[in-house]
Amino acid sequence: MLLMICVAQAAYIFTTSPASPEPSRIVSVTPVDSVGAVYEVLYDSGGATVPFVYRYFLMEKDDDSIKVLNKVKSLSPFLVTQSPDAVRTALPGRVKLRTLDVVYEYRNVAYYEVNGEWKQVKFDLISDIP
Repeated sequence: MLLMICVAQAAYIFTTSPASPEPSRIVSVTPVDSVGAVYEVLYDSGGATVPFVYRYFLMEKDDDSIKVLNKVKSLSPFLVTQSPDAVRTALPGRVKLRTLDVVYEYRNVAYYEVNGEWKQVKFDLISDIP
């Protein structure tokens, strides 16, 4: 009987849990050129025991924050970290990053599409854990 209760509870948790967390808000937008930007998005849906997570996305600039938050749900971030304000300098085709906390995921190159054309941006990351 106890085994059946445990299996039922596990099935309930698995089927009702969201597949990925919902983005909370856009923290900052840093232009990388005339049409692209790095979006720093806060994910704070973990509750009291889970730290804030910041995901950084490269995409075409858009002034509508609701549209951007919906778009990032289908994109992969190039940086996932507990550190806010990671973007230090944006140069043509290159962005310098610095984190002072845990890095969960990082890619040093990202692409975004504008009018059917793909643009590439390289990322230089310095990561220090205090």
